[in-house]
Amino acid sequence: MGALALGSTIALVRPVYVLNKTTVHRSIAWDNQNAGIRADVAEGATEATYRPMNIGWLAEPFFTSSYERDWAAQCAARYYQVDRLRRP
Repeated sequence: MGALALGSTIALVRPVYVLNKTTVHRSIAWDNQNAGIRADVAEGATEATYRPMNIGWLAEPFFTSSYERDWAAQCAARYYQVDRLRRP
């Protein structure tokens, strides 16, 4: 039983390390993008450029082909208080 637990733990080390590295990279990129969007809005922008940062199966703006059906983009636009998000 102990060997199984040890083997299972060892098998998870690499995937968890990769996921952690990916998540940290995405969070830094998101913080930078967030600061840029907020600066644009503070200067009076009514549209914001948003670059999707996919991780796993989470929905990101522009995950559909139609902006009108893209609830994630519309939600993010409301969050940032802009009329619309646009692709870079």
